Amino acid sequence: MNIQEAAYHVQPMPGSARLSIVVPVAIISFFYAAVLDYALPLYFSALSAADQAYPADLWSQLSKYQIAPWIIGPIVGGLLARRYGERLIWSAALLGQFFIPLVLAFGPAAPLIPVIALWQGVTSALMWTAGISLVQMVAPAKRGLANGLMMSALGVGSVFGPLGGRLLLYRHELSALVWDGNWSVWAARLASFAPMTTSPQVAEFQIIFMILAASTLFCGLLVGLWGQHQGRFEQEPISDWRRTLHDVGRLARIHRFWLLALTICLLGGLPLQASNQFLPYRAEDLGLTNGAQDTGWIWLQLLRTLMWLPGGVAVGYFAGRRAGGVVAAALIAAAALAALAIGLSGNGGQLFASVAVFEFARQFVRWLETGYLAEHMPGDLRATAIGCALAVAGLGSTLFGWLAAFAWDPITQSTPPFLMAALLGGIGCLGLFLFDRWGPLHLRKLPAHEAVLVVATE
Repeated sequence: MNIQEAAYHVQPMPGSARLSIVVPVAIISFFYAAVLDYALPLYFSALSAADQAYPADLWSQLSKYQIAPWIIGPIVGGLLARRYGERLIWSAALLGQFFIPLVLAFGPAAPLIPVIALWQGVTSALMWTAGISLVQMVAPAKRGLANGLMMSALGVGSVFGPLGGRLLLYRHELSALVWDGNWSVWAARLASFAPMTTSPQVAEFQIIFMILAASTLFCGLLVGLWGQHQGRFEQEPISDWRRTLHDVGRLARIHRFWLLALTICLLGGLPLQASNQFLPYRAEDLGLTNGAQDTGWIWLQLLRTLMWLPGGVAVGYFAGRRAGGVVAAALIAAAALAALAIGLSGNGGQLFASVAVFEFARQFVRWLETGYLAEHMPGDLRATAIGCALAVAGLGSTLFGWLAAFAWDPITQSTPPFLMAALLGGIGCLGLFLFDRWGPLHLRKLPAHEAVLVVATE
């Protein structure tokens, strides 16, 4: 190996993602999201108990508003990432999330909750679109590793979210046990083997929200300053708004994009929305929560995030290989069947088993909607394709979330949404399978005029 070849192998690709920064930021960001997922249902129950102005189904209402921005947010995120770069948009989205826990900490009025949820949805859409697109900006040989690390970061950060949230939420009761030297009782209550003797009040949640605000501010600055190597990735042209908008037209003319987006994103992702919106009510039906009291909810949350670790590792194996449509259809089918099992669970043990399979499959659906779809698109349309695909997923999830909340009362009917989502996901699976049988995805080649990277003009 000569000196020039050695330099090529040692030096990072210009403009590539700096994984040593991106992965820790993703871990902390997902810790933020996991703490909110654990704490907010309990927080809203505490608010409802303290003030009748907060409805009992506030979590379901929040979920509807939080997913609504995903109709347009990913498209905006993809265009902004194409125009200004993924790193800057990811950083801006994180900094935008800084204000959400600050507002929550001071017990916002009930009418303000939808506004907070909408802003959370906007910033989350921008963050995920830009972040997952940035992770694709690595050497082809590292693409599987990068996707696997990103999906595993979901698990690593999220595993500690519910546990950390419970530790902070019941800090007074647990600290008293430590002070008395009752370590065995402390461990049993922290791990939910023994019930807590107190119920958290609204004030108990404030320190959680303050920590979350500080963490997202730190992450925004970190990825914005050091998240990417210097240079232009794969000599991609410097984009302006004319070229950026032209990319949307190019993408719209690729039939494969629409077939993948409709089967994977619009229909295949619906079981994820059913879980996001209605799993807390299934857990309450089966005795894992009792108002603001956690009687096993933490273990379900920990199980969910623990399964993201092997799921992320498995994604790392498939990513970058341009897997065929049959593989993608099988993964969608697994998520749909697991959602069906969640809806039909009759006790806590069945729910735990169903959720374990579902959360493993969730990682694949996340990858199918982003990295997998990007593998089958022209390289310079990466951010645009991911943003538009996520917008299609957001449209499906929003319609499902609003219609399901209108059709079923989550307090008394937590099963039907899972059954409907499983049915629609199965339809998406069948459509993708038939599309792949008509012309196998892994054997297809893009038209020559779409595969050629546009050369920058000065």
